[in-house]
Amino acid sequence: MLAKTDAEGVRAHNRRVVIDQLRRSSVSTRRAVSAATGLSVSSASAITAALIRDGVLVEAPDDERGLKRGRPERRLGFEPSAATVAAVKIAVGEMAVRVSDYAGQPLAYVHRTMTIADLDADRMVAAIADLVREAEALVKRLGQPKTERLTLAVQGKTDAEDGRIVWSPAMKHRDLVVGPKLAQALGATVSVCNDCSLMPEGVRWRGGTNARDFAFLFIGFGVGMGLRIGGRTFQDGTNSAVEFGHINHVPGGAACRCGNSGCVEAYAGDYAIWRRALGRPASEIIDRRISDAEIHRLAEDARKAPGDARSAFEEAGIAIGYGLGRLFTIIDPLPIIFTGVGAHAIDLMEPAIRKGIAESSIAEQGADVPFSVEEDVDALVFEAATNHALAGIDKRFARSPGRHAEAAE
Repeated sequence: MLAKTDAEGVRAHNRRVVIDQLRRSSVSTRRAVSAATGLSVSSASAITAALIRDGVLVEAPDDERGLKRGRPERRLGFEPSAATVAAVKIAVGEMAVRVSDYAGQPLAYVHRTMTIADLDADRMVAAIADLVREAEALVKRLGQPKTERLTLAVQGKTDAEDGRIVWSPAMKHRDLVVGPKLAQALGATVSVCNDCSLMPEGVRWRGGTNARDFAFLFIGFGVGMGLRIGGRTFQDGTNSAVEFGHINHVPGGAACRCGNSGCVEAYAGDYAIWRRALGRPASEIIDRRISDAEIHRLAEDARKAPGDARSAFEEAGIAIGYGLGRLFTIIDPLPIIFTGVGAHAIDLMEPAIRKGIAESSIAEQGADVPFSVEEDVDALVFEAATNHALAGIDKRFARSPGRHAEAAE
């Protein structure tokens, strides 16, 4: 029995290795899979043949077959109709869903501007389910199967284990258990995740991200972080978020939307920058969403001349820098990818961020880490949530032969 269990584990592992490699390259060949994974050509061929029989992969002749002698290699790719996934993004005043096939190609997108602040759990589930069903109706004619997995990306603190939105700046109610109810309504596996914690999943299979460890740092309606450590996206069993924005920066300091005072977010969030630049009281809570256009205008004012706008961005940079410096006393310094509207003003904040790291870390460790910017935060969140859902299906296909095999979650 032990030998059988071991053999099944090796088989599932090798299938997953092949699937992951194809995710990174989109299309490949048996020989390329062998070279990339270290599997023998015969093993790679046997595994891909099994995945083709199971309806997970498809093959097509090489476009250059006429230029080569001998039997042409056949390209491998994912069977789009093997599964359907949905990514739902909830933010202040809006909901949106993107439905994609198993190859990761978007099939439908539905966006709805709506007031969500007063929704309780039941009404939240109903609104999301209606949105997903509307998107599913658009792809039904394509012959895609019903949505199997859905990832819900939410601003705020979530409990991944219970499928619960613990707190969100977009909602008045707390402790909204939506995951189980949404799963029942849609007949799908549902993951409830903090949007920032998902961000590293956006580059899970994307080329060009060579760092094993890195962090996404979102600066916008709030300040959030997604961590990739040890080659894995950090998500605790219950608390799915890295609450970077709520690290205390100044005890008893400026008011934060979370209800505490002195958080990093209370100095670096878009409302905090706006509040400081316009000379508003640090105790004032800004309920409305500060538009991207307003932040861009403040950034332009800051670039033109010294003044309150420039000071606001510098103070935001110092707060972020001190937060990163404290983080780097716990984990090794790592590259930072900035996103959100505030990332478009990184030129104004970078000197202060690096100064803050140097002043708050041991021996200025981490003050020289690489910085980069991901421009489109909405696209990033949808890509991340989609990849998160696809990874769950990949795991099932690695364990269970056939697209119709029962999920063993």
